[in-house]
Amino acid sequence: MLYRISDAIAHSDHKVSVTWSDGVTAEVDLSPVLATGPVFVALKDCGYFVKNMRVADDRLGLEWPNGVDFSADGLRFRAFPAEAAEEFGGASGRKQPASRPTHHAA
Repeated sequence: MLYRISDAIAHSDHKVSVTWSDGVTAEVDLSPVLATGPVFVALKDCGYFVKNMRVADDRLGLEWPNGVDFSADGLRFRAFPAEAAEEFGGASGRKQPASRPTHHAA
């Protein structure tokens, strides 16, 4: 499934309230991801995280000026792991997709 984001609100606790184009809304906690590497240092600053988050022009993810982005699909599957298992055959033993953000060099 290719999800698009209709709206997103960043919160100072590193959670984001996301509404996808199908009307489903969930709160996604990004704090575990932000603890995984140096690329996320800027996002650990609550002010930067909230003030600079934006929905990508194509609505396929969230992005920050430092080049960090999270795909709409990855956010959806982080919010609803059962959907990822269903979508990618987790019950059949196939490898599930990593719920990792992407980082593009500026």
